[in-house]
Amino acid sequence: MDIELKLFNSKNPQLEDYERKFNEFQSIIDDIETIEPFHQIGALALNTSKVKDSLKEWVNKWRFRFSKDLHKKARDLLESLMDEIKQI
Repeated sequence: MDIELKLFNSKNPQLEDYERKFNEFQSIIDDIETIEPFHQIGALALNTSKVKDSLKEWVNKWRFRFSKDLHKKARDLLESLMDEIKQI
């Protein structure tokens, strides 16, 4: 997760890039939701609900990590702006 975030940050992402990434996460969750709750293979019926829940949990962890990074950057920029205003 940290490697992916570092790679993302190496491109100096803007707010639109974060928005695009969050939309990508939502798209993945939407795709997971389309998976049928049971998958029939001959006489075998597979319950996919636990897998779906685990996948959604994993995507939400990624989303939380990216949002935490975005909040940190926004806070740092705001503190920098406040310092500049104080100097003026």
